Amino acid sequence: MIDDIRALPTRELRELAVRLCLEIEAGRVVGVPLENLSHTGDLSDCFKVYFDFPRGDRPNYRLVYRKNPDETIVAVAVQIVAVGRREALAVYLEAARRLGR
Repeated sequence: MIDDIRALPTRELRELAVRLCLEIEAGRVVGVPLENLSHTGDLSDCFKVYFDFPRGDRPNYRLVYRKNPDETIVAVAVQIVAVGRREALAVYLEAARRLGR
């Protein structure tokens, strides 16, 4: 996940992604639930958050996370699965790959 953030094209986007991670972990930002779709895989236990700096009609980047994936690790409230571009479903496909789906 940290490599995803480092790969974002601008410092501003990287800073925004880090702030979002902190806000999600603190419970101040809640994403939109994802589904089990044939073109992205089963991400029904995950959520997405849109982010970008205002440039067009839709944000170009997504952060995919899931809540408490391993209940034996109490300190982990959320797992950031993938951060990246929305284009061509790239971030969702990467999230499904990382989760082995």
